Amino acid sequence: MRPLIVKLGGSVITDKRRKFAVKQAALKRLAGELAAAKGPLVVVHGGGSFGHPVASRYNIAGGYESERQLMGLSLTHRAMEKLNAYVVDSLQKAGLPAIAIQLSACAVVSDGRIRSMELAPVRKLLELGLVPVLYGDAVPDLGRGMSIISGDQLVVHLARELGATRVILGVDVDGIYTLDPRKHREARLVPAITPKNWPGVAKSLGAPGGPDVTGGIANKVRELLTLAELGIEAEIVNAARPGILKREVSGERGLGTRITTG
Repeated sequence: MRPLIVKLGGSVITDKRRKFAVKQAALKRLAGELAAAKGPLVVVHGGGSFGHPVASRYNIAGGYESERQLMGLSLTHRAMEKLNAYVVDSLQKAGLPAIAIQLSACAVVSDGRIRSMELAPVRKLLELGLVPVLYGDAVPDLGRGMSIISGDQLVVHLARELGATRVILGVDVDGIYTLDPRKHREARLVPAITPKNWPGVAKSLGAPGGPDVTGGIANKVRELLTLAELGIEAEIVNAARPGILKREVSGERGLGTRITTG
């Protein structure tokens, strides 16, 4: 069962300017667009204004330093569960048999990286025709005590281990630009990123809006470049624009920035 893997970025489904704020209309629309997907589907979502502010407050990404972080890990995970419930509810209302999968219960993490993950249940869910829904989260870490696993790292691990046909990352801009398009009118969309042109593009990227404990857009590209080396196609598209995600999951390509080996 080679699935299509779609990530809904936190900036698309939440308002990063306000804590715990869901963009409910956008989430409803996106769920409807995902219903157009043919074949096995895995959905991953980011933390947005739910996970990031809490994790940042307790410095979960830096590893265990003091006892107060235990509550921080608990609160971060709970925030992500709440956001995940919104996502699953929306998918179900759109007719997709979505089911949540908790990362911290099935992944072995060390020094901020997924080392292994029990995916037999996920494979069975896909075989049955269900839609697994996973999310980046605060997790126990064999080396650091605790850490954050981004949705982007999770997408790459799942794509590699499940043999994904394709990966689509939905963000709130049309793709990767030469400059921050919100600040520079001369910014130009980069249609494809390769290992060769990535260093130059990376220098032009600005900081993400709001707290982001997972590295922002640059980290997305770095993670996806590792997939390109395995021959798995990936594309970053603007899921905030109605219809774009539907066209992509229906098989259309070239609507954003492709991540390729060249």
